[in-house]
Amino acid sequence: MVQQAGIDFVVAPDYLPDHFSNWYLLSSCLQRETELVIHLQLPSSAAEIQELAEAGKMAMLYANAFDAVALMKDKGYLPLVRLKDKFDEAVVAVSAASEYQKPEDLPADALIKIGPNPDIRCLGLRLLKEAGLEAEGLKIEEAPTFTQAASALIKGDAQAGFFMADTYAHMSKRTLEQLRVLQEGKFEAVTHMVVLHPDFAEQRERLQQAFVEMAGKPAGQTALESLDLPAGFAAVTQEEAEQMVTAAEGGKQDE
Repeated sequence: MVQQAGIDFVVAPDYLPDHFSNWYLLSSCLQRETELVIHLQLPSSAAEIQELAEAGKMAMLYANAFDAVALMKDKGYLPLVRLKDKFDEAVVAVSAASEYQKPEDLPADALIKIGPNPDIRCLGLRLLKEAGLEAEGLKIEEAPTFTQAASALIKGDAQAGFFMADTYAHMSKRTLEQLRVLQEGKFEAVTHMVVLHPDFAEQRERLQQAFVEMAGKPAGQTALESLDLPAGFAAVTQEEAEQMVTAAEGGKQDE
């Protein structure tokens, strides 16, 4: 049971650090347009998201499609919206000093550091499969954040890493100088989306409408542009969300 004193809007912590305060702009727009009480929650890790969920403080979640679909299937969460014209893409990177120049050069048993996002894990494996590497032989280790995954590469603790393309592009200059991209995906298969706890089903239409119409209103457009989401949101069904995940999994093998 989720607490009903307001709508706790949880944003998964895979956005750019510079965007932290801008989520408050979007939350304010939602509250103004829906006339609902919105409590923005910006946890710093997947563990904190789990704590909020267990405490009944995750009425609404913005996250990658894989986690969103899992909540729909396992917890009955309702699909609201997906991003328009903004896809999650993976980067396969190595240390700048690495001997590997292209994905095909990686050994079949390479140690791969990944961040916490299952969509980027999946898309990264697709890129390596296209290069002739099978997931079964790879050693996959998850880091709590993409920054920590980058640190592992720089220290020589892994041979390659998977990163969210946007996150990688906005890492510090010093970090980027010590890394090198082997390949960046252009699958355009999966986006982030927003899901709603079933206890708030009565507010679903109002929230969905506010998200969808946000890009057409000055304050909403300002908030969206501050988050590099100028096209805003589009309504999504559970079937569409599941199809998105299936498309992203094209060529995926269990490691």
